[in-house]
Parts: sequence; C-alpha cells; structure tokens
Amino acid sequence: IGSGPAGLAAAQQLNRAGHMVQVIERADRGGGLLMYGIPSMKLDKTEKVLRRLQLLKEEGIAFKYNIEVGKDVSLAELCMSNDAVICATGATQWRDVRGIEGRHLEGIVQAIEFLSA
Repeated sequence: IGSGPAGLAAAQQLNRAGHMVQVIERADRGGGLLMYGIPSMKLDKTEKVLRRLQLLKEEGIAFKYNIEVGKDVSLAELCMSNDAVICATGATQWRDVRGIEGRHLEGIVQAIEFLSA
C-alpha cells in the first residue's frame, strides 16, 4: 500500500526476488511525496519519477491507482487476498513537534504544507 519512495523500493526488491507485486495507491498516479511534495524545479518528475514508474511496470509490477484502503477496499480484504501486505503509506499528514523551543515563532511552517503549496 503506497507508491512513495518506500513503497516503490519494497515493490522493486520483492519483484526482483521473484514475487508477484501489486502496488495500491490512493492518488491518481504513483510517486508519493516525490510527485506531490517536491516542486518540479527541484525534481524533474518526467525524467526521474515517471521514468522509474514506467520501468517498474515493464519489470512486471502492477499499479492500481485511485484506491483508498479503508474506503474502497479494506485492509482485511487485502490481507486475505495476498500472501503479504506492506503498508508504506508515507507522510501525508504532519506531526507537530510539541515542546521544541521556537516551534511557534512566526515563519515556522511544516514542510508538507510548504512543499505542497
């Protein structure tokens, strides 16, 4: 579950070890934070991310997009229909670092909010 850096790395390693791999992604395309969180000026998504996704497909990895676990399919269903399930859901929500000196100063923003703006 998840097609960000961790999910793609796990999918590639499992596929190369001879397992049939299917990646389920909530978004309309793969890449996770690489695709949605890093500005194009810092990462050429066509050259890097989309090329890598295409190579993984060519290696035999199946991708299913627009599927939200818990809404479109349950985790129990995935566990029953697969030998193993890896949850690599990424960092779609930030966690507040309470107790850190200066956390609430003006100009301090969460990276996810900053990158996806």
